[in-house]
Amino acid sequence: MDARNSVSSRPFAKLVLMAALLMAVLSGCSSIPTTGPVGTASADSDGSSLVNTFDVAPRGPSQNGGESPAEILKGFITAGTGAADDYSVAREFLTDSLAKTWTPNDRVLIYGADPDIVPSADGKSYAIQLEVVGALDTRGIRTDKALGTTETISATMEQEDGQWRINAIPNGIMISEVNFSLLFLSHNLYFYSSNYEFWVPDTRWFVQKSGIAANVVKAMLEGPAPYLQGAVSSAFPAGTALARDAVPVVSGVATVDLSAEVLQDSNDLNRQQMALQLQQNLTNLNNVNSVSMTVNQRAVDLGKESSALVTAVADPEVGSTQIAVHQNELAYFKGVAPQAIEGIPSVAAYGPRDPALSLDLATVAFLNRDRTSLFLTGPNQDVRKVADGTALTAPSIDVEKWTWTASNTGDGAKILALPPGGGPEQVLSLPVAWLNEVAISELRISRDGARALLVTNQGGKSHVLVAGVVRDTDGTPKTLTTPLELAVTANTGSGVPQTLPVNRAKWVSQDSIVAVQTSPDNQVMPVILRLGSSPEPLAGLTGITSLSAGKGEQDIYVQTDDAMFKRMGNSWYEVGRELLDPAFPG
Repeated sequence: MDARNSVSSRPFAKLVLMAALLMAVLSGCSSIPTTGPVGTASADSDGSSLVNTFDVAPRGPSQNGGESPAEILKGFITAGTGAADDYSVAREFLTDSLAKTWTPNDRVLIYGADPDIVPSADGKSYAIQLEVVGALDTRGIRTDKALGTTETISATMEQEDGQWRINAIPNGIMISEVNFSLLFLSHNLYFYSSNYEFWVPDTRWFVQKSGIAANVVKAMLEGPAPYLQGAVSSAFPAGTALARDAVPVVSGVATVDLSAEVLQDSNDLNRQQMALQLQQNLTNLNNVNSVSMTVNQRAVDLGKESSALVTAVADPEVGSTQIAVHQNELAYFKGVAPQAIEGIPSVAAYGPRDPALSLDLATVAFLNRDRTSLFLTGPNQDVRKVADGTALTAPSIDVEKWTWTASNTGDGAKILALPPGGGPEQVLSLPVAWLNEVAISELRISRDGARALLVTNQGGKSHVLVAGVVRDTDGTPKTLTTPLELAVTANTGSGVPQTLPVNRAKWVSQDSIVAVQTSPDNQVMPVILRLGSSPEPLAGLTGITSLSAGKGEQDIYVQTDDAMFKRMGNSWYEVGRELLDPAFPG
C-alpha cells in the first residue's frame, strides 16, 4: 500500500503539536481565494524580512578609467558580495556581450586566503588562483572541500571603449569565507520520509535578499538534493512551479500561488500534504507564521481533513534511556547509575559489545566479543543469533525496527539489514556499488529512517558520509544513495586547521552529527558537524573509546577506559563508571 494513502498506527510524541499545526494550515487555507540575496527589505511583502540581513554595495569600475586588468579582476571578485539587481555591479566589470550572458548563480566558490591573480605572458589572459574551502551549486547545495584544495579560474581580457573588461570567465561568483557567512543564509528544506511520517531536512544556502521565500519554495518544488533522491518524497507532483516568481508575505501570511498542474489528479489527502509541506518549509523564516496555497490566485480547496493524513514529525525524540554493557551484562543508564533491565536474559557468555536499543525499548541488539556475530533479545525474550560477519559495526535499530550493521571483508563492506522479528534467513545484504574496497567503522540510521550516517576508510583516509536510505513501499530497505561527504577539520592548537582521522560518529539532531577525531598527540577531539555548515570542534579528552548522543548538542556523552563523561558547555564532567559502549535508541 502506498504510504501516502495509509494511516500510521505508530504514536508520536509530537502528535498534539503537529495536529495543532495542521489545524492552522487547514484554517489558513480555507479562507484563501480555489482551484537568493543581499539587501534590506523595507516591508515584509516579499518574504525577505530576516534577522541579520546584510546590506552590501560594492564599487564598480572607476569612473575615470585607467584600471589595470588585475585591478578589474579584483573588483569583479569583490563585487560578488553585491547580489542586488542580479549582480549588476559585477556585470560592470564584464564586456557588454558577456554581461548579458554571464550567470552568477551557477556556482559560488568560497575561498579562504586572498586570491592570487597571475597574468599570462601576453597580459591578455589571467589565472585566478583560489584556496577553495567550499562551493555552492545552482540549487544552493554546499559541498565542503578538503584542506589544501585549490582551483584556478581562467579569465581573458579585452579593451572596450579604452577600458579593460573581462570578456571570458566561467559563470558564478567567488566570495571569501567571512563574507559568505554574512551574505548567505542556511535554511532547511523539508521533504517527507518515504512513509510520510517524518520530515527529512535538506540543508540549502540562500543569498539574503528580497524574495527569499520564493527562492525557498522554488528550491523545494525542484526536489531534494541528489543524495536524498529516492529516499524521500514530496507531496507536489514533478513539474509543479510557482505561477509567478514571488511569494508575498503580508501580516505573517505567505501566499504561494502555484501552477494549475498541481491540482491534476489530486485528492483531499494530497492537497493537505502539500499545504503541510509548504507550512513546514516556510514557517522557519522569521516573518512567516502561516501559509496560504492558491492556484491562479484562487484558493485551493483542501476539503475535510483526511483520516489517512499522517502527522509528520520533525527531529524525533530518542528519550533519555541509554543501553550499555555493565559488568558483562546489559544495563540501562539514565544519568545516575546503571540499572538492571527487567526480564532481560543473561548475555555474559557472549562477551557483549556495542548494544543497541529500539525506540520502544522492546528490542535489544548486540555483538559478541569478537564482533563476528549479531544477536537480538529483549525483555522476556530469548537471545538469538541472527547474523555472522567480519568486524561488524555497532548495530543500529531504525524507527521501523529494522536492525542494521555492516560487515567488513577484504573486497569491501556489506550493509546488512534485518526486518523486525526476522531471523538469519531474512537478513538482507544491500547492493551498494560505491562500497567496493571501502571499510566501514560506523553505520547509524537517522531518527527519521531516511538517511544513513557512515564513517568509512579507504586508502588510509577516513570519510564521514550521509546517504539516503531507499526503501520499498512496505519499508523494506533496497539500497543507499551516493552519499554526501562532510568535511571534518579541527584546529589542533597550532592555529592551522587539520583534517584528522575519524572512527566514530552519531546523530545529534535532524541535521547535526558528532564525530570523534584523533590528533597527532593522541588527544581525542569530538567535533560537531552540521549538514552544509562548518565543523565546530569541542574540548578534547584523552583516551575516548566510544561516543553516544541523545537529542541536542549538549546531550553528548563520551567514554574512556575509566569513566563516562557528559558534555557541559565546552567541557566534560564524569557521570558514571564501569560502563561500556553506551548508546541511545536508534
